[in-house]
Amino acid sequence: DAIRYAVTHGAHVINLSLGTAADAGLIEDAVREASLAGVFVVSAAGNLNSTEKQFPGADGCALGVTSAGSSDVKSSFANFGSWVDMTAPGEGIPSALPPSGYGTWSGTSMAAPFAAGLAALILNKRPALNPRQIASLMATTAVDIDSQNPAHDGDLGLGRIDAGAAMSFLQAGS
Repeated sequence: DAIRYAVTHGAHVINLSLGTAADAGLIEDAVREASLAGVFVVSAAGNLNSTEKQFPGADGCALGVTSAGSSDVKSSFANFGSWVDMTAPGEGIPSALPPSGYGTWSGTSMAAPFAAGLAALILNKRPALNPRQIASLMATTAVDIDSQNPAHDGDLGLGRIDAGAAMSFLQAGS
């Protein structure tokens, strides 16, 4: 219901810091509808240090995001595999914490919002881009981190997102 509400009320980007190993048809249907409506959907890859697919991140209509630390090494908890699309920072991320405080948190649920934020920045510069074009731009400007992760070569998506490179690419008129 929340995904459909967001689409109906004009969302351009949706972050889903959630996932399930169950092939959750109801969520996947809502994500697919959002994507078809032109909404860019990002989902966390999961924190099981496993190749087990997490949905909706493993679905083709959402960008599945895993986590790396500041040295671009896969986070010890982060899921990985051929179904992961991108990597983003996900360790020691400052955040609001319940009930009314602040602290740091780690997880792919902390990484996914960085990718969603980059999608929003891209749309701010180029509002006519569709979800596939946004994902392509993010992939084109991503930093290859396979050399820092030899045990996970090809399992961390197309690289770690790079907001500076994406914005420079757009600024250059590309």
